[in-house]
Amino acid sequence: MVFYLDETVVESDSDNDDGHADLVEHLGANLSSAHPPTRRRKSSVYSKISVHNEDTGNGQISITEYTKGEQETNASISDFEPITVLGQGAYGTVKLVKNKHTSKLYAQKELKKASLVINEKHVERTMEERNILSKISEHPNIVKLFYAFHDHDKLYLMMEYVPGGELFQHLNEEKFLGEDIASFYAAQMALAINYLHTMGIVYRDLKPENCLLDSQGFLVLTDFGLSKQSLDTGASSIEHDGSFKSIIGTPEYMAPEVLKGDPYSFSCDWWSLGAVIFDMMIGKPPFTGANSKIIMDKIVNKTLKFPYYLTPTAKELLQKLLNKSPAKRDVDTTFNKFQKHSFFRNIDWDALLKRDLTKISPPIVPIITNLELAENFSRDFTDLKLSDDVSTDLNLIPTTKTKDAFQGFSYVASNSYMNRYLGC
Repeated sequence: MVFYLDETVVESDSDNDDGHADLVEHLGANLSSAHPPTRRRKSSVYSKISVHNEDTGNGQISITEYTKGEQETNASISDFEPITVLGQGAYGTVKLVKNKHTSKLYAQKELKKASLVINEKHVERTMEERNILSKISEHPNIVKLFYAFHDHDKLYLMMEYVPGGELFQHLNEEKFLGEDIASFYAAQMALAINYLHTMGIVYRDLKPENCLLDSQGFLVLTDFGLSKQSLDTGASSIEHDGSFKSIIGTPEYMAPEVLKGDPYSFSCDWWSLGAVIFDMMIGKPPFTGANSKIIMDKIVNKTLKFPYYLTPTAKELLQKLLNKSPAKRDVDTTFNKFQKHSFFRNIDWDALLKRDLTKISPPIVPIITNLELAENFSRDFTDLKLSDDVSTDLNLIPTTKTKDAFQGFSYVASNSYMNRYLGC
């Protein structure tokens, strides 16, 4: 069993079914001296906990290099000029890059092969992320993938550049949001989550860092590195034939059944939505503590207390989403009813999907003076030198195994897709 906390790795030989007890025990031993967090966690593209106790039998997306109607691309890393760093984590970096031939901007996620192949699960998740992105990127609230390719050392995902930055950054500036503003972003998260679920995909990492704002102020969901295809495609029940057992995600937003190591499915994403709504309106996640062990213990065992100033409407919605029983937060089968909840009384759902600015005025419109400046992203990342990179153990050099592990990774979107979203 392997734990990932932010960029710290804690290993355990245990692989029993008592995932929560094992998790708490090992995190307790390794985090007892952890420093208390600031009001918000430091944003990181790869800030996650992962416990490898998969129950196997999970659905897999078939890997195909090119889909019908798509043409092979000769695109390579040499075609792109790096501009600045947008995010960095344990296994790779996200950079803003520009195509040297078309001047189009992309968010380039690059991952070191040698760091991934040491654990088969890392390879599986990387391949799954690429396949999921190629399958679901028509939705307006989901980031778009244009190219995927690799060279001797790295994997590259060339994605839509969303210049408004992380919702996390805007929350840091605003501290907390009013109900009307929170509902605007929550509605778009809900649309994206429900769409993913209809496609049989559990997102598993909804948090403010993974919600970007575009130039107009609309929300775009990104980072599908922890997402998983379920056998229970298009369903919304918690039946175990389409469920998972991996304890994986970002602690503050993880559902209790995930932390306990119980079989879980789509309902875990609705808990995360509730946690993000709470965070937006209160200024902190529902359960906080000096370290992740305390936070996770509270999520599983403590009753959530709501601040007195929350409206009855907001409290009612949060009580549904943050119900510790997964079956009682089954939103997907009643999504139309969910959309009619009074918390969303000012949301024109159809106009929101169409991004109709004649009917909708996004509450936060990012200030963008130059797209290449990435001025809405954290300076913790943009101030990094482009030559700076995530350190890799010198003993981890690419091998034949590395090459074989990523066969079928390459991808290029169709010409019509490129024309629609890039104008090229």
